[in-house]
Amino acid sequence: MAVDQFPKAEVRFYFAAWIAAVAYSVYCVHLVTESFFKYYDDAYNDFAPGWKLLQRKLDTSDEEWKVWIPLIFKLVPWVVVQIVVSQLIKKYHPNKKLICGWYMAVSLTYLWTNFGLLSTLCTLLLPCLSCLLASVRSKSLSWCAHCCTLGLIYWAKISDVVFREWLGLDDEAYFLLTAAICWIQLRSISYGLDSIDGFVYEDVDGFVLDLMKNVAYCLYLPTLFLGPIILYEQFVRGIEKAYHPWSLDRTKKIALDLARYFFWLYVTQFCLHYVYFNALRFHPDAVRRLGPWALYGFGYCLGQYFLNKYVVVYGLASTACRADDVQAPAQPKCIGRIHLYSDMWKHFDRGLYTFLLKYIYIPCNARSNLGKVLATAVSFTFIYLWHGMHLYIFIWSFLNFLGLVIENTARSFSDYFYKVILRDKMGPSNKRRFECALCSPLLAFSAISNFYFFAGDEIGHTYVWRFFTESWSINLLLLSILYCCCQTSTEIKLKERVCSIKTKDQYEE
Repeated sequence: MAVDQFPKAEVRFYFAAWIAAVAYSVYCVHLVTESFFKYYDDAYNDFAPGWKLLQRKLDTSDEEWKVWIPLIFKLVPWVVVQIVVSQLIKKYHPNKKLICGWYMAVSLTYLWTNFGLLSTLCTLLLPCLSCLLASVRSKSLSWCAHCCTLGLIYWAKISDVVFREWLGLDDEAYFLLTAAICWIQLRSISYGLDSIDGFVYEDVDGFVLDLMKNVAYCLYLPTLFLGPIILYEQFVRGIEKAYHPWSLDRTKKIALDLARYFFWLYVTQFCLHYVYFNALRFHPDAVRRLGPWALYGFGYCLGQYFLNKYVVVYGLASTACRADDVQAPAQPKCIGRIHLYSDMWKHFDRGLYTFLLKYIYIPCNARSNLGKVLATAVSFTFIYLWHGMHLYIFIWSFLNFLGLVIENTARSFSDYFYKVILRDKMGPSNKRRFECALCSPLLAFSAISNFYFFAGDEIGHTYVWRFFTESWSINLLLLSILYCCCQTSTEIKLKERVCSIKTKDQYEE
């Protein structure tokens, strides 16, 4: 369907209504949190003094943001040196073993300096194990071993006091180390399965080079702690890529990307001075008493903040990778313009989506409808195991699996209903309205399932309970606003598709 077939005035109304609803609901959250935390006894250090210019306190209750941002600034000089030297190696003495050795030296030095020898050795266990498993050339054995290590990592997380004291780390360092090991787990799987498919050890030299590439890949500093996941074959293509001179355009592109992500870092930090939704997560009784606008605004804030975190950390890491000739996934798309489960998984964490597609979904041989459901179930089982076997993670994973199944079923029903029953009675515009109306309840279901992940099971249960006990008028208003979101998302997708086709046509000419 061409974009201009849909009435422009109607599209503008949907855009305006969706933006106005989001703005008003966030304002309601500001008013509620401003009142609730005005005389708050901050026993758990949820707040810190904010920027002097604003004269307001800053919400620092999110552990990830509080740890990740200082880490990013700490990594900057290390990553800059790594990129500069690797580019010089590529230019004057291109050698895979030398580049891998340099990557290993930088990462191991950083780990040893900041985490100690024992912790550094812990990060080497999975790369060495995956290298040995690759030599056996059995994917089944490799998956069994990695599932066992997932269990061990989870055990290390819940037994954090024992392991933290053994390693001699404080809470923050142990948090970062376990995050790094979780990412190393994914890279070890990628390396192992890719190596089984495409590599045969010819001699000791070949084994040593492969081990060096694997360690360099698993401990690659720009993505070591915060991701995103880059597949092994993409990393290898990056280190094998010939040196490309730094033109003015390339330098400007890298500089502008870095400026954009640091801009969003400071925008997010600015917002945390005015909307204290992270601290509100730890007060489920107060959340239960919120009015409808503040309640759903609170949920939107959680989702938008979660997006901003990953736009910043993935964006900066991916920019550093591209500067180093390693192709990294693009940044997540804004949640405010996505209304389908499938699009959310496809466009939020693109690296994880590609990983699941290549190593789990496709190998499950998802050809029939039942096969696709089973492959999706296996994929979400892995997501549950990797993120941590907690109740709220299970609920989130299960509801996301269920949502995808419902979406695919609804899409098939919609296509059948339109093609067989209403082909001559419903034009393209009405078909779009019909599909957005069907998607509105699914979008509400999608949002509520993600609230479990953002804020835990108590907050998630609150949203489920409120949705089913609110008056019909409030739920009708909610679905109407979500309908506007679905229409906005559909319009943006259509425009992107048209732009993509035009770009392709220009390229072919």
